[in-house]
Amino acid sequence: MGIKLLVTPEKFDANFSIDDWFNFSEMTNKEIYDKMLLFVVDENEQPVTVERARQMFKEVPKKEWLEYVSQFMAAIKDAFVNPTSGVS
Repeated sequence: MGIKLLVTPEKFDANFSIDDWFNFSEMTNKEIYDKMLLFVVDENEQPVTVERARQMFKEVPKKEWLEYVSQFMAAIKDAFVNPTSGVS
């Protein structure tokens, strides 16, 4: 997969409404895609515009859709998991 998605808690909170958050599991593929476009970064992990992200996804075959959704979901989960402190 050539497109990188970078999710931080701050960016997630800025791009998801309360309603989006509570109804995340009920979002359509189109709604997920539209949100995913907001988290695409370049090779230097700098955000790209939605227009550039769309251009990048135009090169991706549909068969890779689930891989990108999985990557997006994992990035969201990772953004909200507190790092372990090593202290019991």
